[in-house]
Amino acid sequence: MKADYHCHSHFSDGTLSPTELLELAIQAGITDLALTDHDTLDGLPEAQIAAQSQGINLINGIELSCTWEKQLIHVVGLNIDPANSVLVAGVEQNKQRRLDRAEAMFEDLEQHDIFLRDSVRELIAAKGVPTRPHFAEALVQQGYAKDKKQAFKRYLVRGKPGYIPMVWPDVEQIGAWISAAGGIAVLAHPNRYKFTRTRLSRLISDMLKAGIQGIEVSTSTTDKQQSAMLAGLAQQFGLYASIGSDFHSKDQPWARLGGAADLSKDLNAVWNGFN
Repeated sequence: MKADYHCHSHFSDGTLSPTELLELAIQAGITDLALTDHDTLDGLPEAQIAAQSQGINLINGIELSCTWEKQLIHVVGLNIDPANSVLVAGVEQNKQRRLDRAEAMFEDLEQHDIFLRDSVRELIAAKGVPTRPHFAEALVQQGYAKDKKQAFKRYLVRGKPGYIPMVWPDVEQIGAWISAAGGIAVLAHPNRYKFTRTRLSRLISDMLKAGIQGIEVSTSTTDKQQSAMLAGLAQQFGLYASIGSDFHSKDQPWARLGGAADLSKDLNAVWNGFN
């Protein structure tokens, strides 16, 4: 078994279609894959068809944005029922938040004589909602930046044109949506928040109260020391341990599909909780 329970398609901010993603998973030797697009379920039907033809076990998933102590947190929902009415309503709320922010970003950039509406619409091609990476790519296409890194440095961040803060639901709401859909909620890429172990432990304590049961222990960007620390927290708090690359694109070698190290057999792997 080779699992990757965190990746993205072009239905959010990835570059591949779900079908292309499943083809890449086959090449990487992956047997179990979860598609976890940001705040959308739209890619799952195509992914399921592709998984059946490729012989991969596809886990229905999603990555939801929320806040904890004014900090943006990402929570992955695994083995969810994508038709659950509570989850669908919550996803629609987050989708509308993204649409409202995108409109405000367009308006703010237009105050600086930067017009990106047509370029961004072409990039998303009705497959999802505009995200900051879409804006960054449009800025590159129109010559405002040489690459996405420079686009984010000059625009879209605090104090720069195009920056609009998001207001996300709290972690309790996200936990309720995933639980209602029969899924397991997992804290995504915990090392990315750069929390101390003490603060991370406090987040986990609050997560448990919200019904969040797992933590990503192994990702493409966790080294052995970080993974050992996260494994210790998983065991301390009785959490499921998950694994995921957070793959978005082939041109991001640091987040290669299937690139996360295998979980230790001493951990309670998240697939043990799948019904």
